[in-house]
Amino acid sequence: MEAYGGAGAQKSEALKEAFPAVFRVARNQEVSIEDLMIISGDHVQWNVTFSRAAQDWEVDIFEAFFSLIYSVKPNRQQADSLWWNPTGKGIFSVRSFYKSLSHTTTIQFPWKRLWRNKVPPKAVFFTWTAAWGKILTIDNLRKRRLVILDWCCLCKRSGETVDHLLLHCETTRALWVEVFSRVELPFVMPETVVDLLASWALPRGVQQIKEVWKMIPICIIWCIWQECNDRTFENKERSPGELGALLFRTLMLWAIAIDFNGLNVHDFLASLSLT
Repeated sequence: MEAYGGAGAQKSEALKEAFPAVFRVARNQEVSIEDLMIISGDHVQWNVTFSRAAQDWEVDIFEAFFSLIYSVKPNRQQADSLWWNPTGKGIFSVRSFYKSLSHTTTIQFPWKRLWRNKVPPKAVFFTWTAAWGKILTIDNLRKRRLVILDWCCLCKRSGETVDHLLLHCETTRALWVEVFSRVELPFVMPETVVDLLASWALPRGVQQIKEVWKMIPICIIWCIWQECNDRTFENKERSPGELGALLFRTLMLWAIAIDFNGLNVHDFLASLSLT
C-alpha cells in the first residue's frame, strides 16, 4: 500500500494518501506492491485483503482503487528502480533536496492591499504579525518554554494556535458567519490566516464599499484578540451578542476615516439603498 506508478513513470503517489479510506481497512498496511502482485503469463492479479467488507458508501472508492492498480502494466523488461520526484530525471541531488526542504507557500499574499488600508496602523501591524503566526497564542508561549495549559481562552476546548483562535474557534467562527450571513455570501473558512487574507476578494462597485470590505477581516481579528486579552487579564467575558456589537461598533468607528462624500456612514448606506 505504499506507492504506485508504472515503470519509468515520472510521478508517483502513496496509495495510502490517494485512498485513505481503503488504506484504513487494509489488512496489511506495510506490505509492498511486489508482495501483492501475482503475474500469471500476461495477466496480473492483486492479492489485496481487507479487515472488513466495503460499506455501501465506500463502493465507488474501492472501485476507483482497483481500477487504478489494475491499470498499471508492469514492464518486465526493466528492473524496478527508485525515482526522485523533485527532479525531472528522477535522480537525487542535494540541490533538489534543499529546495524541497525550504519550499514556501505559493500563495501570492496581497501585502500591499493589507498595508494600504484605512484601519488604525496598530491593527494592520497586528494582522500582519498574525499572518506570520507570531502573535502570543498559547502554542507560541509554550515554544518559549512557558509552562501553561494548552487550551483556547474562547471556546475552552481545543489547543490555542493562531489559526484556531482567529479562524476556527467556535466563538470566532460565529463572528465570521454573522458577517457573511448579513451580505448573503456563502463561504468556506480557509485553513490559515494567510489563506484567508489572500483570498479576501474585493467586491465590485462603489469605492467606499470596497474600503469598508477591506477593513472587515482586520476588524474581526482585532476584536477577537481584544476579547482574548480581556478574558485573560481582566476576567471579563462578552456574550456572543456583545462580541458582535463590539465588532460592528469598531468597524463603524474605523469607517470614519473613509470619505463618504460628506455623509456619515449610515446616511451613505441609506443613499445606496435608495438608488
